[in-house]
Amino acid sequence: MDYNQLKLLVLRTLSENASTNSSAIAAAFAAVGVNLDIHAIRMALMRYYKQGLLSRERKLGVYNYGLSERGARRLAWLESTAQEHVSGADSS
Repeated sequence: MDYNQLKLLVLRTLSENASTNSSAIAAAFAAVGVNLDIHAIRMALMRYYKQGLLSRERKLGVYNYGLSERGARRLAWLESTAQEHVSGADSS
């Protein structure tokens, strides 16, 4: 899976769920046929949190993640570039 594909998938999932943890994200991925190791998902969440794309809160020893304002802007940009890429491929 391409780096930006994973970022797009994580940001989309979090835009649909107000606040969730890594296990719930892994379950959401599995539901759409994307099977990733839970450790890979946790590392991606940590990276995106450090980049300012996600907010994070610790509850009962588990981190819950949400989409930050910066993450929402990045999601919009990634979706627009993904659409442009598909549109460009269709016109060739």
